[in-house]
Amino acid sequence: MANAGCASSVTSSKELHDIFQRLQATDDKICRLLASFVDVLMHQKVPRHGLLRVGSTVEGAALCRWFRSETGAREVELDTMYVIGSIPDTGKHVVESVASKPGFIRLKIENILHAITLEPAVLETGRVEPFLREASNTAYVSSRRIKEIAAKQLHFKDDDGYIKMIVGVLFGASEVRVTPFEEIQGPSAMLNISLSLSSGHLFDVSIDSVPAIKLDYWPANDWKTRQPRYWPAPSIVETIVQNGCHIVPKTSPGGDEDNEWRLSFSLAEKKLAENRNPVQKESYFVAKAIFYAHLKMEIEGQRLPSYAIKTVMMWVCEEQPDSFWEDNNLEDIVGAILEKLEVYLKAGTLPHYFIPEINILETMPELLIRESKEKLSEIKKKPRDFMPPYVSAIQAFATTLSEKMEQGLQLVQLFANFVKL
Repeated sequence: MANAGCASSVTSSKELHDIFQRLQATDDKICRLLASFVDVLMHQKVPRHGLLRVGSTVEGAALCRWFRSETGAREVELDTMYVIGSIPDTGKHVVESVASKPGFIRLKIENILHAITLEPAVLETGRVEPFLREASNTAYVSSRRIKEIAAKQLHFKDDDGYIKMIVGVLFGASEVRVTPFEEIQGPSAMLNISLSLSSGHLFDVSIDSVPAIKLDYWPANDWKTRQPRYWPAPSIVETIVQNGCHIVPKTSPGGDEDNEWRLSFSLAEKKLAENRNPVQKESYFVAKAIFYAHLKMEIEGQRLPSYAIKTVMMWVCEEQPDSFWEDNNLEDIVGAILEKLEVYLKAGTLPHYFIPEINILETMPELLIRESKEKLSEIKKKPRDFMPPYVSAIQAFATTLSEKMEQGLQLVQLFANFVKL
């Protein structure tokens, strides 16, 4: 494999640390500004309490996807959950596991009105019948129907050009193209905004919004008691368990498209990300940047999911004592994270952090696994040499973008007080 050729641009661990510390700070700023923009955009579509921001824009390292190429569009994905209902602990009898498919469930109708609360905007007329589907003589809440209703609720029309206007102001864009929510793809709906900036750069913002039902209890009891564990602290474990998790309308491979739901631990992952120490946050940022620069190649129509590097990071944080983070330099820590990923690739199994019976790599082609292993075997030895040489250019663009957004957001918020979406 060819060396990335950046030893001349990043010559020491200290320089690597300084560059990524600046980029990480800019990443945080851009994500905060984008979150404010989403609040302006969504405030008349979804009740504020019903929209949760999840994923990389709240966990950190959202800009790492920019390392996929030296040229072309820079992009940011804002992941949100549209929470359309909840199931209390007393209602968990309606949750039925799908046989031989850990992490996937169905919602039985038995006493459903006493077990689940749905938002009025989703129920429309208040009747639950439109959401029912039968399978094997048992009635279930239809995940597919929920997706359809949520997509309708989140549908944007930009006939009057309002979205284009506020986006143009926010980013100082010379050209704006908006692709609205049309249908939910997979479990998510998407609003995509493509921009041509006055600097000549291209920039894409996509807003994914997955409908979700809150489980007011914790289904992964083995995680709660797993030992030994260096991270997170027992108090954080207890908070995560008390907060519960969500289910989203996602079908298992070859599963029932009408009735299946998947457990989602995005809320827990957000809490865990908030409780990483500064060294853990920085090393994850660097490891994820390298992951995007060298391991996101497409083979047989698939790529390694970014969830893979996040999962590896959670396992490393849990398994390594404080001395590991205190006694090693940044490059050594990043190398250890990438080596852990290599171990999982060699085994062909990457256990889900909360439900280890789930294999994150299960559907990945063998050729993709093999090519990724070969690249990792070289990268892990000296990660610094595989940092893209355009990291400084990315930092400069991110700084300029954040400054434009900070200025534009004040005008956007002013407009939003007078204009209705």
